[in-house]
Amino acid sequence: MDKEKQSRTVPGPVPEGFTLFMALVDCLPVLFFSVSSAILAARFNSRLFQAGVLLVILAGALKAGWKFVIALQHRDLRFLNKQMRYLMPAGFLLIILALFVDRSRWSTAAVIRHMTNMPALFLFLTGAAGMGLMVWFAQKKDRRDAKANWKEQITNSVAQFCIMLGILL
Repeated sequence: MDKEKQSRTVPGPVPEGFTLFMALVDCLPVLFFSVSSAILAARFNSRLFQAGVLLVILAGALKAGWKFVIALQHRDLRFLNKQMRYLMPAGFLLIILALFVDRSRWSTAAVIRHMTNMPALFLFLTGAAGMGLMVWFAQKKDRRDAKANWKEQITNSVAQFCIMLGILL
């Protein structure tokens, strides 16, 4: 059995330092994204957009669930973590497709006007910087390391909160 297949089927050691508090904090970005996307979905009536949002939220909730299982049951159900590689990009792809397929339902000028007003501009730039860091973390950090997860969670929480506030303004 090759190593990749074995790592999916043979349980490894349970990551250390994954606490109930960590799992709870990991729910914050999911909550912030859910609020943001609910507001946008109400303004932009698109089933494709809503399907994409649902996949992204599901991916985040399953990742938080992975941490709950580690903290409460001391088991590592890796598929709860690994699914993010597939569900999240698929969800964002559907969201982007919706912007093109249903382009008559939104105004580019109105979106740009909203995003470039202060303090929304500052909030969106901060959120974008946080998302850039998240991409870097995904490439460079060990997802099974508690310290790396805390950095990722705090960055994601701040970024999603800023984006949510920018949308609310």
